[in-house]
Amino acid sequence: MKSLIHFLRLVRIGNLVVIGLTMCIIQVFIASHGNSSLYLGIFQEPSLFDIITLKYNLNLEFFLLALSVVLIAAAGNVINDYFDVKADRVNKPEKLIIGKHIKRRWAIMFNWIFNASGLAIAAYISYVNRNWWIVLIAFVIINFLWFYSAFYKRKLIVGNILVALMIGIVPIYVLFYNLPLDGYSIAENSSYIFGTTYIVEVVLIISILAFSINFMREIIKDIADIRGDLHLSAKTVPIVLGKKKTKIILIILSLPLLLLMLFYAVDVSLSKQLLTSIVGQKQSFFLFYCCISISALLIIISMFTLISADKRKVYLLSSNLLKLAMLFGMISPLFL
Repeated sequence: MKSLIHFLRLVRIGNLVVIGLTMCIIQVFIASHGNSSLYLGIFQEPSLFDIITLKYNLNLEFFLLALSVVLIAAAGNVINDYFDVKADRVNKPEKLIIGKHIKRRWAIMFNWIFNASGLAIAAYISYVNRNWWIVLIAFVIINFLWFYSAFYKRKLIVGNILVALMIGIVPIYVLFYNLPLDGYSIAENSSYIFGTTYIVEVVLIISILAFSINFMREIIKDIADIRGDLHLSAKTVPIVLGKKKTKIILIILSLPLLLLMLFYAVDVSLSKQLLTSIVGQKQSFFLFYCCISISALLIIISMFTLISADKRKVYLLSSNLLKLAMLFGMISPLFL
């Protein structure tokens, strides 16, 4: 039982669940604004299963796609901890797993098995859908995660950008999986032209939000882990520029992020109102605005926490507040 708990901690099961749920949310959003709902016309009284599998395309194939992403992410978490053993002995010895609870050779084996399985599933889905973007993106992500952990994590800015990209690309990955949406040509449906543009806009905004928030989180975690990184002669932002300048940079980065959220809340919701007037549907925006408002508020609180932070646990609190802000941002498309 203890071995299972350590294994789940190693792969970061909580983060994997968040990735899977994010993919489901984006898939539901895309399907809700595409033409998949037209399939329900063949049913007089569609069952819950019909709605899930036909309207939202949450079928076996999609869950295989999500499994592929989760396996690749798990492999990335394992290899990240594998190369982080020395730093973790300084930063968080009580949370050390590899070398203490799980042998190093087992960690490498898990990494290879997860990557091979994830890539094989992605290749199968690409073959079935004749959509080779799926396996190509999966292959690129696998290599990015390896090189990030092995070489770039301790490099100035590069490591932060790479890991943020890995998170930010998840919504776009689901978008690529859905192209072309439901096999419809643009000429077949007048609302589809506007709807497709709207879908792409929202997914891109969510991806940018995910990338930006995670980029900031990675830098904050670098501040928290500065002792261990110094032990490895790393060149992270807080080591090169110092904590004070790094905090100023993070606060500056939060301003365009908040402006993007304002744009998301105003422009995208107005576009949604226009779209619903075209297709004859009505939707409440109250929960959408709540998600965006809470997300923005958490970002502001995180920055204020960061300003006064001087201990590792306070920096981690600031990072976790940003993580929570990202979660509310990811949920928001459900209410559009």
